[in-house]
Amino acid sequence: MNNINLIIDFDSTFIKLETLDALAKISLNNKKNKNSVIAEIASITNRAMNGYITFDAALSKRISMLNASKKDIIEVISLINNSVSNSIIKNKKFFINNNKNCYIVSGGFTEIILPVVKSFGFKEENVFANQLIINDNKVKGVETKNPLSKDKGKVYIVNKHINQNNKTSIIIGDGYTDYELKKYNEAKYFIQFIENVNRKSLNKHADIIAKNFNEVINFIKLLNE
Repeated sequence: MNNINLIIDFDSTFIKLETLDALAKISLNNKKNKNSVIAEIASITNRAMNGYITFDAALSKRISMLNASKKDIIEVISLINNSVSNSIIKNKKFFINNNKNCYIVSGGFTEIILPVVKSFGFKEENVFANQLIINDNKVKGVETKNPLSKDKGKVYIVNKHINQNNKTSIIIGDGYTDYELKKYNEAKYFIQFIENVNRKSLNKHADIIAKNFNEVINFIKLLNE
């Protein structure tokens, strides 16, 4: 692992669900139009992850539809702590033992991701995600100066903050924004992670399609032989 940057997506990869979808269900719980808004947010998420709409357009649209509070964020963290992907939990020691080489790069939110991944040994400086803007205990938006709030944000982050060490980068994820790292030559390998969701439009772009994290570890072992 010393010669590898292992870059891992968060939503539907490290965890079983999409953070924004979960936040919508919690924050809209008492709203009359809850189900229709949740369905629309999930639809936008799916279109973005399949590459049919840009990530920045999807993010701003979904945030505008929420009515989230600081209390909702705390509740989502609790939910997500209990929603880590099964094979990720089983390989917790792997992340702890290789924490110098493991990165989270996500279009999700630092405030939610860090409390979840720290127990797996991830260093704070190895976690890249969006930041929420919270005023008067309400989520008002995201920090637009953060590259991850923009289209191809993951490509920019990996280029500027990870690939400077000249190691071989591997991206593990379920969505189009993960594949973009290989598409734009910021990752040598794209491992499509399908333990939670299989976006079949991406199958043709994957170097391997991993049903669980054990298959990822086996792929890394083959590279090191």
